[in-house]
Amino acid sequence: MSDIRRIVVIGCSGTGALAAMSLKKKRPDLEVTIIREPDEKGLLTRCATPYICCGNVMVEPSYKDDAMFTDQNIRLVNSKAETLDHMAKKVTTADGTTYAYDTLILATGAKPVLPPVEGIGLPGVFALRKSGDAIDILHWLNTRRVRSAVMLGAGPIGVEIAYLAARHGIRIHVVEMLEHILPKALDPDMSAEVESYMQSHNVELRLKQRLERITGNDEIEGVALTSGEQIEAQMVLISVGVTPNTELAEQAGLKIGSLGLAVNKYLQTSEPDIYAGGDLIEYAHWVTGKPTLGQLRPNAVIAGRVIASNILGGNVEYPGLINSFVTKFFDKSIAGTGLTEQQAMTEGMDVVSTRQSSASMHSMMRGRRPYTVKLLFEKASRRIIGGQIVSDSDCPVKHIDVITTAIRGRLTALDIATLRCAGQPELSPDPGREPIALAAGEAYHVLSRST
Repeated sequence: MSDIRRIVVIGCSGTGALAAMSLKKKRPDLEVTIIREPDEKGLLTRCATPYICCGNVMVEPSYKDDAMFTDQNIRLVNSKAETLDHMAKKVTTADGTTYAYDTLILATGAKPVLPPVEGIGLPGVFALRKSGDAIDILHWLNTRRVRSAVMLGAGPIGVEIAYLAARHGIRIHVVEMLEHILPKALDPDMSAEVESYMQSHNVELRLKQRLERITGNDEIEGVALTSGEQIEAQMVLISVGVTPNTELAEQAGLKIGSLGLAVNKYLQTSEPDIYAGGDLIEYAHWVTGKPTLGQLRPNAVIAGRVIASNILGGNVEYPGLINSFVTKFFDKSIAGTGLTEQQAMTEGMDVVSTRQSSASMHSMMRGRRPYTVKLLFEKASRRIIGGQIVSDSDCPVKHIDVITTAIRGRLTALDIATLRCAGQPELSPDPGREPIALAAGEAYHVLSRST
């Protein structure tokens, strides 16, 4: 650690920015350089992009200014990193400048997956990743006075964009190739309620269907689905996933895993002086131990902090990925963590699942709203491995963090059945109706009978 003076960071989002700032905060004497894309500035909170593209928030407030870096004496380079020579320990950018390093952090993120269909390049077809994408979408919405749009993909971003666009009176057709929305986070018994609610709010769901082609001449006029249905639309939004930007790592000869750049538990690549995190890498799943992607901002932020600690001599392990998430659609708040039943079955795990409904406030309070919690336990160990929440109130959905903590703590059904939560009439359900404890208690009885 004492020999480290020069840190080069490639990428300036969750992992790269947090690692750079953490390093300078703890070691102001370090020379830290961030290499980023030519048009980048500040730090964009990527979760703001759906809100930007639908006009709900402005671009500037979504950015944290470059001063957050320059005030700490972090050098900013707006030029694409073209080559990485790990033997010579240097990075060369598109303008021909070379930057030497003692330790390198790769945080090159990911790029949107675009389906290889006819018409994908027509004006009016958009993938949402950066602020520029969001601005282009907003401009198209406003200048074309869009009244009908197709959203390809029903993951968290797809659901959020559908929600925000529907708020503006746009009719959204959500096309998803799988049987239900949010297929990686919710089981069908939980997603069905959300699907029904979405359809009551100006959203047309086309599930178990694929995009065959995008139609139009000079710009989009509609889409054709594999079912034969034709949908007229003034724009198409695509959110079917992202793929890691591993090109620079591959060129440098770093080990690539089955899903992304391979790292060890300290987030070191196959070259110990090169660390990596965020959307670029594959993580070990906390429950299964198998490689998985964790392309959500909280995962990247924690990776940045872990990398900074380890560069400075720490011995911090990045915990296995649990990948909790939250999203919303009008008054429905939705959350998931760990494995779904389908994912557990795919892994060959024998499970017990339980559901429990409650209300956001005590029963005598007029403003109470219903919510449902689902918990998933592995039979062999009796440990919790997953959870889901669908709520008509914002407050209960954050209880997903309690479930995530329980998964990480490897708590059993009995452990959680005795969970004691803080209670107050306006802030919680009746203590006797606390759904996490009740669902776990039910699971405990099922598990006890099965042994």
